[in-house]
Amino acid sequence: MVFPGLLILLILVISLSVLFYQLLCCLFNKNNYISRLDAYTNQVDAVKDEKVKKQQENYWQGLGLLAKSIEKTGFFANYKNKIRLKLTNANILMKAEEFLSICLILFSTSGLLGTLLFKNFFMTLIMAVIGWLAPLFILNRKISKRLKTINSQLGDTLAVLSNSLKAGHSFFQAVDSVSRELTGPVADEFAKLQKEISLGVNTETALENMAGRVGSDDLELMVTAVLIQRQIGGNLAEILDNISETIRQRIRAKGEIRALTAQGRMSGWIIALLPFFLAVVISMISPEHIRTLITNPLGIFMIITALLMELLGIVFIRKIINVEV
Repeated sequence: MVFPGLLILLILVISLSVLFYQLLCCLFNKNNYISRLDAYTNQVDAVKDEKVKKQQENYWQGLGLLAKSIEKTGFFANYKNKIRLKLTNANILMKAEEFLSICLILFSTSGLLGTLLFKNFFMTLIMAVIGWLAPLFILNRKISKRLKTINSQLGDTLAVLSNSLKAGHSFFQAVDSVSRELTGPVADEFAKLQKEISLGVNTETALENMAGRVGSDDLELMVTAVLIQRQIGGNLAEILDNISETIRQRIRAKGEIRALTAQGRMSGWIIALLPFFLAVVISMISPEHIRTLITNPLGIFMIITALLMELLGIVFIRKIINVEV
């Protein structure tokens, strides 16, 4: 087939071009990496300032130039907004163009690797797609992990806020207490909230910005309650106590549901990984069978169909075991 051969050649050319471009950037560009975020966004305290500065100094300069190229061309314009929101939710100090540059590099190198290993259009395409999706998978996992940590800390956060308000402190002082007494992502977010308010940003706007950065439904509930209280009045400490109890009950219910669905999740992982395990075993015992499956057009069609069915099964299992609380 002429078309698959041309597409493989195109992927090969793109891969070599991207790698060569990166090599030239690393060899000939001696300029310092341009700062992407201002002092407010990156800095919460002096220790974090030093850490961010060191990360920026050691950053791969070629990646920054490739990101600028993507930004100038205007590619992925709509997709960049989604990536930018995900990076914000994950608290990753990276521009959307830089993340897309990483995806493009992995797409090219994976396609090149698939071409060299399999010399087959479909396997090259699969390898390239896997290379593109791998950073997105890692990003989503990081968002999920951070969101889980924040949700688990919200009960203590609301308790600190409520106790500070009961002691006669203002809301701003209560926010400062959270940023000083707690640790982890919640303390970081409330430190950013405190700095926004101290810089003159409206409290309501600062709260909405924090809710948008985190993307937590429980935190959104707290922010909504605070905004309503600031408009119509009421005992904010009592409101926060009620919300804290509601969130604790939701966390407890989620834990019970997770324990009950643990067997289903384990079954899903076993079913998902079993075909790949069998493929490795068969390739060790009888390599000619796997070789026939990869080189024969009918075998390639069977592999693609199996992967699609595998993906569909994983989606169904996740829909079954993910119970909304």
